[in-house]
Amino acid sequence: MNLRLDHLLDDLRLRTAEVLAAIDADPLLVRRVAGPLVLANAAAGLFTPQEPHQLFAKGLVYRRDPFEVVSLPLVKIYNLGEKSVSVADLAGIAAEPDARLHFLHKLDGTLVQRFQFDGRVVFTTRGMIEGGPRFGPQDEDAPERARNFDFLGTARRLAAQRYPALCEPRADLDGVTLVFEFLHPETRVITNYGEREDLVLLACFDRRDFRYRTYREVRELGASLGLTVVDEFAPPGAALGEQIDALLVSLAGTDHEGTVITIEHGHRVVYRVKVKSPDYLRVLKLVVTCTYPRTAELIDADPRFRDWANFEVHLRGLGREQVPEEVLGFYREHFDAHASYLVDCEVLRAWGAETASRLLAEAKAEAGDGADPRVLRKCFAARAVKLPLRPLLFAAFDGALDVAAVRKVAASPTEAREAVAKIRG
Repeated sequence: MNLRLDHLLDDLRLRTAEVLAAIDADPLLVRRVAGPLVLANAAAGLFTPQEPHQLFAKGLVYRRDPFEVVSLPLVKIYNLGEKSVSVADLAGIAAEPDARLHFLHKLDGTLVQRFQFDGRVVFTTRGMIEGGPRFGPQDEDAPERARNFDFLGTARRLAAQRYPALCEPRADLDGVTLVFEFLHPETRVITNYGEREDLVLLACFDRRDFRYRTYREVRELGASLGLTVVDEFAPPGAALGEQIDALLVSLAGTDHEGTVITIEHGHRVVYRVKVKSPDYLRVLKLVVTCTYPRTAELIDADPRFRDWANFEVHLRGLGREQVPEEVLGFYREHFDAHASYLVDCEVLRAWGAETASRLLAEAKAEAGDGADPRVLRKCFAARAVKLPLRPLLFAAFDGALDVAAVRKVAASPTEAREAVAKIRG
């Protein structure tokens, strides 16, 4: 598959209707509609593009009838080593006349694009567009704890506060897509940026020329609008391989994701490839396995682990290779979630026991002393069916209501919160 951006964008420009029709009909893509605009992104089952048109479906916005490209954030970027992307391949492209290389910081946030349409400003993530349906996660790469985070609303408020030039239509930005990395402490993936909240300009797609503007042009545009622009590394080395090695050495021991090597010819960006640091990849793998169910299973296996101090000692005892400092924070988030879940389960247990006791007293009064157990159960059931969470009440009637029984009814923190809301509402 041809991964050169200049070739891909020329093909999109020359065969716009054909490429967009393929995107519009592809069952492996998800489309969100907002008025006349359609946002296309990969579905969960599409891990890597199989067809050339899928390379564009990473937040592409288009119109139908007739098909027209409205906005394009970033074409699919591969990691060095994927899809036969090697240092030798890059060196060959970089050795072409008039080639320039930039080692841009690979920020660990959420992609947000900003463009203008029909006299208004529109913000999107890869998976959500302003004015479109609000279901599912707004960002496909967001950590589980941020699934309900309002990426678009927060990004627009941040833009209004720090970069007001982004919030109003401007003649000089017609036909231009501004691509940002959105950083926020609540949406942290791996890299810890502290309390930083920012929109960092990464790239600029010019629809008039179907090209990505050069890094120099991006910096000039950012300066004119008062924006924060992504920084670049300056690794030493006479050859590309040496520069990559030097960069990896400089990133070793940090939680920084890596770099995006950008190659420019003339006034066009012709290639982008990601180089991720070994430490980032190692931590990412550990974070992926540090899930809420796995953490809850560890805590449930040993009552001592319901105290964070004891659980932390256990985790640290596994060593930095299994639980580095960067991952410990994720375990703490899951620990707190499970602790809250167990509190909610106890609330539900106490409610079930108290309510069942009251219903049983009423049932005994109706059935009379010494009533047949089946009659007593029938009288109890006539009252229990009018209330929420009936399985808890019947478990209490049978003398089997404990937290374990509650967890069968409310098996997750979300279900437990919703159940508590029911009995309190």
